[in-house]
Amino acid sequence: MRCDVIAEGIIAAAKDLDLKIPLIVRLRGTKVDEAKKLIAESGLRIFAVEDLDTAAQKAVKFSQIVSLAREANIDVKFA
Repeated sequence: MRCDVIAEGIIAAAKDLDLKIPLIVRLRGTKVDEAKKLIAESGLRIFAVEDLDTAAQKAVKFSQIVSLAREANIDVKFA
């Protein structure tokens, strides 16, 4: 799979949906470095990882951050 093409589609969809929450994507295939650069330069809260374990760990961390913030009555926004 050409990850740069996939990244372009993810970026376009995130912009169209006005996505406010972090998005974790696993990229594996050709042009991974180009895809990561596109994602980094998009300015969106999209996190590219290379394996599912790392993706799961990031998702858990984000969930823990939100849970801790809610317990402390802190409103967390990802915009």
